[in-house]
Amino acid sequence: MVPVRESGGARRCPVATLLAVPASLVPVKALAEAKGRLAPWLNPIERRLLVIAMLEDVVAALQAVRGLERPVVISPDREIWRRAEAMRCRVVEEEPGPAADLNRSLTRAAANLDTAAGLLVVAADLPLASADAIERVLDAGAGAPVVVVPSRDGAGTNALAWRDPASFAPAFGPDSAARHLAAPGAVRLDDPGLALDVDTLADLRAVAGKLDPASVTGRRLRDLRLPDRLQHVG
Repeated sequence: MVPVRESGGARRCPVATLLAVPASLVPVKALAEAKGRLAPWLNPIERRLLVIAMLEDVVAALQAVRGLERPVVISPDREIWRRAEAMRCRVVEEEPGPAADLNRSLTRAAANLDTAAGLLVVAADLPLASADAIERVLDAGAGAPVVVVPSRDGAGTNALAWRDPASFAPAFGPDSAARHLAAPGAVRLDDPGLALDVDTLADLRAVAGKLDPASVTGRRLRDLRLPDRLQHVG
């Protein structure tokens, strides 16, 4: 059974308590492995800071949605656990290592939550995510068993709503949007804010011009002087 930590700090094993509202899951890679495609332009510390900032913005968007259970952050990284607990999230502690698999981690976390009210998976690198956008996903989920929000290239899945936890079958990875849309009754929902995840220099440039200056990611980019730096690279 996957350990679950409450924001109070004590580790516990989950019990079979039904959640009355959808459970939101936010998977986060180990910080040492995150955003490797930005390595030519950002050093390891800068990449870590960027990942944490984007996570904080995603969590803030989820917490602003009325009717959602506290976000559940899934990660093998102890620093992410501490950050998530400080934001009053629940934490699922995944063991680090090469055998880690996103779909297996999501499935195990969902099973341990034992929710009957549906699941919402949101990528942690969506700094333009908003409560309004997430509410649109949930509204679509009221009329469809599966809702898929693709990345801006149409290939990846940046948000996934799944009404029946018993049939939850995440299929993240290359071209995951097509696999998720093949689920019975699945519908596609396009949203410009949720579509823009940050993996490449082009993504970072696209985000930098659209961020709310008051967002955590917006402040972090200014702290790192990234808007100026991005004008002189690539």
